Amino acid sequence: MRVAIIMLCLLILPACTSMLLGNASSGDGVATDNRSRTQIAVDNTIAATIRQQLSADPMVSEYTIGIRTIDNAVILSGSVRSYEARDRAVRIANDTDGVEFVRNEIWVDRNL
Repeated sequence: MRVAIIMLCLLILPACTSMLLGNASSGDGVATDNRSRTQIAVDNTIAATIRQQLSADPMVSEYTIGIRTIDNAVILSGSVRSYEARDRAVRIANDTDGVEFVRNEIWVDRNL
């Protein structure tokens, strides 16, 4: 019985805290996602498509490239060995259907 009460408290406490703090929207650094479910699905599809294309490309498939998509804008991050590989990853993202903007945060590290 005690275990059930403890588990119930652990499940309810975060919800109560969120209600009391108003989803922590007081500017304390906690981000909220205001995108619609449809937009989130579109962004996830774009990211999955880019990930698949990067994996299939022999020039960039060996690197771990991070892909974040928010409102059809893509942010690429990570490290590659050459400027050609970096440019190829950016080109793949730019050429993907639905992408409106690509922000390149890929570093070139010749020591990889």
